Amino acid sequence: MAFHENYSSLLAQLPPLLIKAGWIQLTTRKKNPLSESEASSISPIIEAFLKHEVDRYQRNKKPRYNPIIEVETESRISDSSSNIALLYSEEEVNARIKEATDNLRQELIKSTEETLKTIKQQKDIECNQIRIDMRNEFKFTLKKFIRDGTIYSLIHDLEKKDGRLYLDISRFKGL
Repeated sequence: MAFHENYSSLLAQLPPLLIKAGWIQLTTRKKNPLSESEASSISPIIEAFLKHEVDRYQRNKKPRYNPIIEVETESRISDSSSNIALLYSEEEVNARIKEATDNLRQELIKSTEETLKTIKQQKDIECNQIRIDMRNEFKFTLKKFIRDGTIYSLIHDLEKKDGRLYLDISRFKGL
């Protein structure tokens, strides 16, 4: 990537970034792109392109003077810098940061407590359901053992082992 040395006076007026962009534009344009050897040679097309780029760069480089904007900008900058110095001392900035951090901490604690409360409620509901299920399972198993006589044989074995009789309270229910 190099333009011909005859264009060095034009190229000296452009920053390197615009020179590179111009090279890319000439070699990759959609209609009639130039090969690298064509772009490196002397050509009226390249000379006209570079002159146009220099003119455009010079026009954009010159600041457009607007005294109203300049006065407003200067006054705002001076006002802003003095106000910033007055408004935001280091202690004040630190206090604001601490306050924001404390607020975030409180919000985190509150949301965590709410989440834990919800989880506890769900677990309490699950525990109660497990208790109900266990009670029902115990009643079912006990009735089954009574029906098939297993409970009576266990009582009989216990009476033999202890050497004493246990009352049959089922006979007294009707009294």
